[in-house]
Amino acid sequence: MDFIKWFLENFGVFFGMVFLGYLFLMIRRIVVLYDYLRHVPNDEIQALSFLGSLFDRLEQTEREKKEVVPFVVDAIWAEIDCRIMVHFQAISGYISTLILIGFAGTIFGSIGAFNEMFQGLATGKAASLVFAASWNKGLSTALYTSLGAAGIGGVVLTLIGSRFLLTRAKRFEAMVSLKICRILGGDRS
Repeated sequence: MDFIKWFLENFGVFFGMVFLGYLFLMIRRIVVLYDYLRHVPNDEIQALSFLGSLFDRLEQTEREKKEVVPFVVDAIWAEIDCRIMVHFQAISGYISTLILIGFAGTIFGSIGAFNEMFQGLATGKAASLVFAASWNKGLSTALYTSLGAAGIGGVVLTLIGSRFLLTRAKRFEAMVSLKICRILGGDRS
C-alpha cells in the first residue's frame, strides 16, 4: 500500500494510473506469449498443439486435393499471426505509447514545477521552500515519468529481445515450417 501511495504521489495521479495500467497490459501480453512459447524448443508436440487440427487438415488435403494445399498452409501461418505475432505488435505499441506518455509527464511536471517556483518567488518565499514546493508540485512527476518510461520500456524490450520471447518465436516458426515440410514430404511423424 505504501508503494502505491509513493507511486501516485511521485508520478501524479493521472500518470501513475496510466503507468500502472500499461504495466498491467504489457505483463498480461507477455504472459500470454509465454504460455504459447514455453514448450519451444524442447517439446514439439506441446508447442504445436494448438495447430493440431490445421495440421490434420493439411495431411488430409495433401492426400486428396493437392491444389488446395497452399491455402491450408496460409491458414496455418494466419493462425500463428493471430495467436502469437499480434501480441508482439501490441507490446511494441504499448512501449511506444508509454515512452510518449513519459515525455508528456516530463513536460507536464516541468510546467508545474516552474509555475510553483515563479509563484513562490513572486510571493517572496525563501529559495529552499520554493525548491521543495516545486519538487513536490512537478519535478518529481517530470523525473519519475521519464525514468519510469525508460525503465519499463527498456526492461520489456530486453525481455522481448532476449531468448525468452523473440528467439522462442523464431524457433517456433522453424518448428512449424519443418512440420509442414514433413507432412508435404510424406513423413507423418
